[in-house]
Amino acid sequence: MKTLPSTLHRAMPIVAAALGRKFGVAVRVGGTSACTDGQTIVVPSLPADSALLPVAWGYLAHEAAHVRHTDFTVYAAAAAGDALSAQILNILEDVRVEQAMAGPYPGTRETLQAVCAHLLAQGGLSAPDANAHPGTVLSSYLLLGLRHRVLGYRALAAEAQRAETVLRAVFPAPTVHRLQGLLAEVGRLDSTQAAVALTRRIRALLEAEQPLPDEPQSAPRQAGGDPPTDTDAADQADAGGQPSQAQGAPSGSDARAGTDPAQTDDAEADRMARTDGQHAGAGATGGGDATATSGGQAQPAQGTPDQALSARSQDQGTSAASATDPSAPDQGPVTGAQQEALRQALSATSADLPGDLFGTVRDLLSNAGTGASQCVLPRGEPFAGNAHSGMHLLAAVQQTSRALTARLHGLVQASRLDRPQPRRDGPRLLPKRLYRAALGDPRLFARKRERVAVNTALHLLLDLSGSMGATVHGSTGGVLKTRCMLAQEAALALALALDGIHGVSLAVSAFPNEDGHADALTLMVRHGERPRARAGAFLQLPRGSTPMAGALWFAAADLLARPETRRVILVLTDGKPDQVDSTREILRLCRAADLETVGIGIDVDVSWLFPVALRVSEVTELKRALFGAAEQLLLAA
Repeated sequence: MKTLPSTLHRAMPIVAAALGRKFGVAVRVGGTSACTDGQTIVVPSLPADSALLPVAWGYLAHEAAHVRHTDFTVYAAAAAGDALSAQILNILEDVRVEQAMAGPYPGTRETLQAVCAHLLAQGGLSAPDANAHPGTVLSSYLLLGLRHRVLGYRALAAEAQRAETVLRAVFPAPTVHRLQGLLAEVGRLDSTQAAVALTRRIRALLEAEQPLPDEPQSAPRQAGGDPPTDTDAADQADAGGQPSQAQGAPSGSDARAGTDPAQTDDAEADRMARTDGQHAGAGATGGGDATATSGGQAQPAQGTPDQALSARSQDQGTSAASATDPSAPDQGPVTGAQQEALRQALSATSADLPGDLFGTVRDLLSNAGTGASQCVLPRGEPFAGNAHSGMHLLAAVQQTSRALTARLHGLVQASRLDRPQPRRDGPRLLPKRLYRAALGDPRLFARKRERVAVNTALHLLLDLSGSMGATVHGSTGGVLKTRCMLAQEAALALALALDGIHGVSLAVSAFPNEDGHADALTLMVRHGERPRARAGAFLQLPRGSTPMAGALWFAAADLLARPETRRVILVLTDGKPDQVDSTREILRLCRAADLETVGIGIDVDVSWLFPVALRVSEVTELKRALFGAAEQLLLAA
């Protein structure tokens, strides 16, 4: 049997449940793979000593960020295009949601850095070589550079610098410079739609940097959009061709703008901005290679490339700064190899690009999981039921449970009464005991005894497995009800009775879920809810098997988050749990964590499983037995 954690508070299902509550997402621990459907995050159970536990917490934080901040409809539609755009969008959206998550939950920044540090140490997150596919070079630069600069992940600093060096060796310097201008906007993205728009602008930038169809790729273009010389234009005219651009226009942009009506608005705006900026730069000195002066013009950013990137954050990177900024890369000629790199990047397929970062994390967790895990945390599913039928059930339960409810309230109230006790000394005399002085009894003074108020949280688990559908016969032989119906009526009666007692909080859940699946259970009453309003949830049908271990994990995670000083799990069952060893282990962990566990067996002995156990031979007495157990628990508080 797998060794489970010795402390319940450190157990993976408990920590995962706590993170799920903190982030406001549903979490399930167990199974064979890590995944999410946009609503529930699933992680495999890991061994207690696994080095991947920090990675699992980072995975939870990352996927919770997507559940909270990603518009999956917009994302899916945009990601259905070409492979490079899908890759860029995935990177931008990952960075955006992690940055958004770090606002309300600053601790996620360190958690996600731990994921990157683990992958870096394992060699799964490093800069590519210069001979790698250009799509990989670009993707790696975006992944490493944005996580380092935007998210501040310090462990990636060296690899991010290496990735930039490789990018500058593979792609044209002006392209890299303008790309960095666009990337300055990543930190300000506020929606999935904004990430999609920036992805399209990046793709349009790469397309605009390609040579014209009639421009020989073997002849290098003038970098930065410098105009061709008169000799070049004359040579092209003599050869029967046309000049690729007018004097002073950026290389290839105006020509394509006039001849390719299929270009998007984003791409057109990109070209116009670059054209205007370069004309402005040329006009400053009367030539295309002018540098900005200090009189009347904004000074270009100085210092490191990062500082220049920040200074250009108000522009999309296509202004005159790309031609006049002294901190910009060398504006040398664009080689044929660089032009080919642009073409290959734009035509890249998914096989040419690196895998998703958290896709790698999912594979790691799935491979390290324990398969059919013994440590399973099911998800809770709300169950409303039929409100009209619930009102009829409510009236019937209140009628038949009035005496038991009055008795429970009376006993709890009596236990709270603080009658003065006679003592040898005290703050005041007891007049009715003065005659005792003549008898030599010195206990003439009154002193109140301190009592501990009831401060208890209970979680009632109902076994609604298929065997609970058995009918129960009365003394006359007539069919009364099923075990399932009687158990739910008893649970509702107890919930109504405890609802009126100050200092008691009750939750009621049923296992398995409505479809009979062991990976979920139904939430009938949550802490703080009024059972009267949830009566319709106590009309469920029997189904499935008896996944008691998962239900106990769920209840334990629920109670460990409660502020009450005393916490109790009550289990109402009529059969043997599916996983006996796992059930025994979680019960042991509960006892070690000061969670009391009580089992009530319906015509079955559960004392071999629970330290405190009751057996109800007559199902018709189930309600009385359940109230009796509650009385003992509350009076002992």
